[in-house]
Amino acid sequence: MSREIKFRAWHKVDGKMYKVYGFSQGKWFLRGKTFPMPSGAVEVMQYTGLKDRNGVEIYEGDIVSFDLYGSGEIERGTIIFSKASFVAKTGYSPALDGTHHGHPLTYQLGSLIRNDKAVEVIGNIYENPELIERD
Repeated sequence: MSREIKFRAWHKVDGKMYKVYGFSQGKWFLRGKTFPMPSGAVEVMQYTGLKDRNGVEIYEGDIVSFDLYGSGEIERGTIIFSKASFVAKTGYSPALDGTHHGHPLTYQLGSLIRNDKAVEVIGNIYENPELIERD
C-alpha cells in the first residue's frame, strides 16, 4: 500500500499555514511564496495519509477530537509521529504520586480511524493552541 507524500508548513513570521510544493538544497518552497524559505523560518508537518470523518486530510500538528470509548465523552489529541507511526497524544497518565507527570497517553491514529472513533480535525497547534491547553 502506498500513500501520498506531502507536507504543509507554518510560516513563523507570517503566522500562516502554507502548502509545501518543493524542497531543494536545504530550502522549502511554499505555495503562495515566490522565493525559497530557509528551513528555520518554517515548521514543516507531514501528511499522515489519513482523512478524518469529514474527508479532511490529517497532518502532524493537527488537533483532533475522537470518541475513544463510544460513550460520547470526547477526547482531544495532537497528532505527532512517534515510534514509527502517527499517534494522537492526549496528555499524560497520572504518576504514582497523583500528579499529571506520568507517561504520555497516545493512541494510534490508524486504529482510531479503522475502529470508527469519529476522528475529526478541529484545528492545529499553531492556529488554535487554546484547544489543547490543559487545566
